[in-house]
Amino acid sequence: MNKLTQKFLVVSLLALAGCDRETNHGRLVGFVVDGQSGQRLNFFKADGDKQNVDDDKDSQSQVYAVIDGEFRRAKPCGSGDLTEKNAIEADGCFQIENIPEGMTIPIFAQAPNYERFVGEYTYEELDSDIEHSQRVANIRLFPKGFSVDYRFNVSYGNQPVAKTQVLCQYIAVTNNSLQVSGEFLTPKNTSTTTLSATTGDDGVAVIPGAQLVNGATYHCEAVLSQPLDGRTLAGQADIVAGVSQGEQMIALSASGTTDPTLYAVRSNIDDPNVLVGANGKLIITFNRPVEVVPGTANCQTATASAPDTDNDKTPAGTLVTDDATNAVSEQVTVDVSGDGLTVSIGFRTATTFDADDRGTTVSLNGIVLRPRATADARQARYIGALGACPAATAYGVENTLTLKNQRLSTPGTTATQPNVLKLF
Repeated sequence: MNKLTQKFLVVSLLALAGCDRETNHGRLVGFVVDGQSGQRLNFFKADGDKQNVDDDKDSQSQVYAVIDGEFRRAKPCGSGDLTEKNAIEADGCFQIENIPEGMTIPIFAQAPNYERFVGEYTYEELDSDIEHSQRVANIRLFPKGFSVDYRFNVSYGNQPVAKTQVLCQYIAVTNNSLQVSGEFLTPKNTSTTTLSATTGDDGVAVIPGAQLVNGATYHCEAVLSQPLDGRTLAGQADIVAGVSQGEQMIALSASGTTDPTLYAVRSNIDDPNVLVGANGKLIITFNRPVEVVPGTANCQTATASAPDTDNDKTPAGTLVTDDATNAVSEQVTVDVSGDGLTVSIGFRTATTFDADDRGTTVSLNGIVLRPRATADARQARYIGALGACPAATAYGVENTLTLKNQRLSTPGTTATQPNVLKLF
């Protein structure tokens, strides 16, 4: 195997005895390609008949990263075994060196007449003292103005289904196992707003490509607004914007099992360091329209923790007392947006919390939600501790069905939606 292949196309681990763990660094190499045509892009100068092997710091086409707070420009992979006769193509090959292990680095790429690429790469913690470990990651650049409109053909029993809502949600791919001819770095220059469209009589819903970020992966679900025998009629498909073909087929199916696709896409407290303030709320975006399960409002409770951390002896703030005998919640407010995709959950206070008492928190519990217009109890999910709530028990809500959060989940695992608001 030639040196270029060994050095730049294969993930290699070079074990050096006696290395200090704190000095372990890695190298990221990859290719830049045209996302529309798949052709490699030349980002560097030629050396005689050898293309793309000499640095060109003045070029408008660049790949660069932010490492330790500084911009670092990628360099060409180098000539290796490249000669005029062996025809090895190094076009578009770049390398970023000395990336500290465990660090997530923003990566940018730009070229004239192309949309700018913004992404990131997490260089994993190494299990042993390894210096200059190498990983492979590739970048797609799309021509300015290029987009693909996606037509979702929704059917049930091979017949088109009208009035079906198609929801497409950006997926933040975290898999770092990238290959030269396989997966590419995922662009991060995208909002996570859910895009939606409704099928017409022909069973077709259209998501305009101009609303999508080229190269980003989207999870799309088709949901019929009316249940069938108490079960959700739904289907799904994943697309890579600008790469997947524009015509997509989604076959609906009726499943009597627990709906695995109702989850929180993200919330405003996914970062554990976020402070929401005295009037803060838990704001959750869902992957499909939801509603509060009827009759479970009294399950909704809140618990406050307000330590006197400033030692001023000021009485701690308190929540409104909850009445467990009625059918409402005095402590918690739940507001569902008109499209059912966003839920805002707040709390009511009897006395104000002291903003100087750092570490004040409010826990929200017993908020029971389900996909809109679904009667099957197995579709329900709840936030926080459910507790002994007769209404939820009578409805058949199981204690294991906690709401999961997509943003906090990692490949192979699912994370529970946080329910604790940090006020100050």
